[in-house]
Amino acid sequence: MNPLIYSLMPPVSMGILFILGALPENNRWLPPLAMAALGEVVAFFLPLLVFWLLGRKGQSPMKLRLGGSRLRFAPFVFFSALAVSLLSFFLNYLVALFTGGALLEDTAYSAWSQYGGTPTWLLVLVIAFLPALAEELFFRGGLLSGLEGWGQTAAILISALCFAMIHGSTANFLGPLTAGLLFGYMTIITGSVWPAVFGHFFNNLFYLAMSYLLKRYAAFGIWPYFVMLAAAVLFLSIYGAASCLENLIEKGRVPRLRGSGGSKAILRSVLCPGVLVTLVLFVLKTLLT
Repeated sequence: MNPLIYSLMPPVSMGILFILGALPENNRWLPPLAMAALGEVVAFFLPLLVFWLLGRKGQSPMKLRLGGSRLRFAPFVFFSALAVSLLSFFLNYLVALFTGGALLEDTAYSAWSQYGGTPTWLLVLVIAFLPALAEELFFRGGLLSGLEGWGQTAAILISALCFAMIHGSTANFLGPLTAGLLFGYMTIITGSVWPAVFGHFFNNLFYLAMSYLLKRYAAFGIWPYFVMLAAAVLFLSIYGAASCLENLIEKGRVPRLRGSGGSKAILRSVLCPGVLVTLVLFVLKTLLT
């Protein structure tokens, strides 16, 4: 199947999210947390299955990269997951400061108040793990491989852009964009989608834990100390990830990105109909909220 067809995956998923967002969260059929879980399944797993079935008969079937990652990549994956979680936090925090939006100490994952009384393990499963699994299989498993006909650089960039836009918020755009770029690169060099799933889960878990700690101990004024500690750990994790990647490259264990095609080819790929439709939906989402 042509990459142009695969590029329609994000707007299809975003359209489903639009429809689900119009439904009342509190209803007599499903509690709010179950609605959130159902939304992830319908918006990501269902389109992925449809496009996977369509692509099976084409010349470019999806390579979901469901095989395991080699152990030698584990240190790089760990430090990268920690670095991108903290970097996403700081990017979104700076956007909030410069735009006059609500600070992350007030808005970071309201799950503890929104789903009050829910067991912690269930919150972790639905709020942290399920989105990581569904969205990474969709973006880094299906979409990334479907777009590789345009070159791996373009595929990483497009999947990251759509991943950021599907979050539907300018305040939460730079963080997912950065994470999407890293997760895409990580998926290609390791040959597996599971490191990206781990990194995404780690990021979600970080925000969930941060929200709990900052709200529980807000009276102690820990926010400034948390920011300083997070900055220190960020620099250490970036150094760790860079050192691990350098070591892997020196040993010839990191494959080069294939089929980049130059900046003009990448730009033409980014301006494909799927990305443009996703952009329109993203603008509508930001204007309506």
